[in-house]
Amino acid sequence: MIERFHRQLKAAIKSHQTERWVEILPVVLMGIRAAWKEDLKATPAEMVYGESIRLPGQFLNETSNENNNPDDFTKSLKNIMKKLQPKLRRHGEKATFVYKDLATTQQVFLRHDAPKGSLQLPYDGPYQVLNRGEKTFKIRIKGRSVNVSVDRLKPAYTLQQEEPEQTEVTQTLEQPKEQRTKSGRISRPPVRFEGA
Repeated sequence: MIERFHRQLKAAIKSHQTERWVEILPVVLMGIRAAWKEDLKATPAEMVYGESIRLPGQFLNETSNENNNPDDFTKSLKNIMKKLQPKLRRHGEKATFVYKDLATTQQVFLRHDAPKGSLQLPYDGPYQVLNRGEKTFKIRIKGRSVNVSVDRLKPAYTLQQEEPEQTEVTQTLEQPKEQRTKSGRISRPPVRFEGA
């Protein structure tokens, strides 16, 4: 895969026929990111960012070419460039996932956001829910009530265990059977192993 990309990158740089290939590298990389991939049915930018990237030609509004005077063209171009304010997109922001069952669950797991050890579990708990808010929950951790953000919580699906009925158990100690050897003698284990 990397070799195929290397071939594509090298061919795109060579097509510009310039000695200073570093100057055209951003344009070439943008072209590769914006190129339609038939097997993926998307562009690489759409796969990474979830939407297509804005190419430099899309920043400018289409205008008619009726005015061919260079002075007027430069004035209008300067005015357009002054007014140009592309819409900023925030690709890094993700919508946080919130479980639907958090509204009804009695116990939750709390995501451990601090750096973890190699064998540490990603969630702590389960903890009892004391109070629900829109963005925070109040849960009981080690006897204390703590406010926690909803995006750190995961519902705990626990089985409701019925408590076993208390029945009286009469414990009778069985006398160990006498073991006899072939000759008829009674064999008894040493006292120290008797209770084991």
